[in-house]
Amino acid sequence: MNHSATVAVERCEDYDEAAVTAAVAAAVENAGGLAAAVSPGDRVLIKANLLAPVPPEAAVTTHPAMVKAAIAMVREAGGEPLVADSPGFLFVGGEDSAIEASGVKQACDEMGADSFQFEQVERPYVETEVPGGQWLSSIYAARLALEADAIITLPKLKTHENTMYTGAVKNMFGAVAARTRKKAHRAGSYERFSAAVVDIFSALKPGFAIMDAIVGMEGSGPRHGEPRQVGLVLASPDPVALDAIATAIAGFRPGEVATTRIAAGRGLGIGDLGSIDIAGVSIREAAVRFRKPGGLKRNLPSFLFAVADRLTRVQPACAESVCTQCGQCRLACPVAAISMAPYPVIDRERCIECYCCNELCPTGAMELRRSWLARRLV
Repeated sequence: MNHSATVAVERCEDYDEAAVTAAVAAAVENAGGLAAAVSPGDRVLIKANLLAPVPPEAAVTTHPAMVKAAIAMVREAGGEPLVADSPGFLFVGGEDSAIEASGVKQACDEMGADSFQFEQVERPYVETEVPGGQWLSSIYAARLALEADAIITLPKLKTHENTMYTGAVKNMFGAVAARTRKKAHRAGSYERFSAAVVDIFSALKPGFAIMDAIVGMEGSGPRHGEPRQVGLVLASPDPVALDAIATAIAGFRPGEVATTRIAAGRGLGIGDLGSIDIAGVSIREAAVRFRKPGGLKRNLPSFLFAVADRLTRVQPACAESVCTQCGQCRLACPVAAISMAPYPVIDRERCIECYCCNELCPTGAMELRRSWLARRLV
């Protein structure tokens, strides 16, 4: 049989750092190594999953031990690693940052690697065309992702109430600004939203994927499900193929997860199980049937997503009592949505809700004001 993609599946029963490092190294090697994705001297973005500011044992975020192992692999390939992500927009600008609460920043510090939430850097998002996009013709993409020489996606194996499953393809959703995420959600149906996710993936396509499937999440993922012991690490130069194998292990039918099916259909990777070579543990040996999400959020009318957007709004606004009129927010805005008159005035039509005005304001005057519902959701 002529195989078109290789996915390595390695056993790893817990997050002991030595065990994780060994499992990730074996998986990467058995999947063909990083040489095709990372060249010596490359600046490599390791795109973790940092959905919310929660500790690693909650199984919501990529575990710090996986991050350390990925950093080590990038360095072994001669690359310069940078770890980054951005949480869901409800959690941006909160008291706890996702990168700190998840333990990822500490892990990066211990490894001597740079780490950021995308919104923490100057001019964090850049408008980018999506050639052939089915739902999104352009996106506001993370500048760190656009400027990286290579991207490695480092997802967590989880269910998802909007896309049934979140893995290597869906993980790139965290590399765009809030306005782009909201526009994708307004697609409404399961199929259209999944197509929008694939649009983002196509514009920011990683060259390699390493999945944290040691402890996954089932049920009402990606945040409110239950941790599920799986005991695996997956790796592949084809993120779509990795998702195809991961979903099969978790008990999804071929083609059931639309992000995998649509990405494969658009030639972004291999989704046919018969065309994927598995190096290591077989699907049958690894199988762990996940409890799937209820599906209530997957087929709402699009106008309800617009209503939800208004009810869960998080917008920057100036607290004039502490504003020094320094203009730093205006200079930091990547879309020139802020003018001074004499205090900052925000053009809501142009604002992409990247929140860098909040992140970079020296006095904290540029607040993030949450709607009544948004305050209760976090």
